[in-house]
Amino acid sequence: MKTMKPIKMACASAFAAMLASAGVVYAQAQASESTSQPSSTSSSTPMSSGTNSSGTSAPAGESSAGASSSSAAGTSTAAGTLNSTDKKMMMQLAQANIAEIETAKLAQTQTKNPDVLAFAEKMIDDHMQAAEELAKLAQEKNVTLPGEPDAKHQALAKKMAKLEGDKFDKQYMAHAGMEDHQATIALLKRINTRAADPDLKALAGKMLPTVEEHLNTAKEKKQ
Repeated sequence: MKTMKPIKMACASAFAAMLASAGVVYAQAQASESTSQPSSTSSSTPMSSGTNSSGTSAPAGESSAGASSSSAAGTSTAAGTLNSTDKKMMMQLAQANIAEIETAKLAQTQTKNPDVLAFAEKMIDDHMQAAEELAKLAQEKNVTLPGEPDAKHQALAKKMAKLEGDKFDKQYMAHAGMEDHQATIALLKRINTRAADPDLKALAGKMLPTVEEHLNTAKEKKQ
């Protein structure tokens, strides 16, 4: 009976050692499992508007919305200017309107023919409207238009101011009625085919039928 007590104590010590060892193994397994799983916080948090596709923060002011706004502004600025060719044609068109208006005003004082007077009044109305639309477009495109006739038409106006009656009427219908409108039609068609700016082309297309009508009227009155 005395020999059994040491044996029981030895068994109890061995059992306790086994439990302690099992506890260490379980703790190590739990720690290993915890480190192998991805963080739920990082996987479920959505990307903020200030981050790029790689997850790194974008520099201030360079978010996708900001870049889009900047691009749109650049397009607007480019659309507000004309190249040198378009600008030249726009100024030539302005000169054509001015020449028709000023010559028609001269006709109001020089002619006694009711048909020529009616034609002159229509030229003032139609070309004033065209000049206003062109001036509005020029302002949008940052173009300063001329405010008086070119040298050629200034010289012609001085000569015509000395004429009266039928002599004036013939010169007026030949120059302002026929020649100038033929030149303006050619200019409008050139704008339609060569201009890079779509707004300038659209305005030229809008003006063309009216100017063609003026030319046809001038031809009828000349006959």
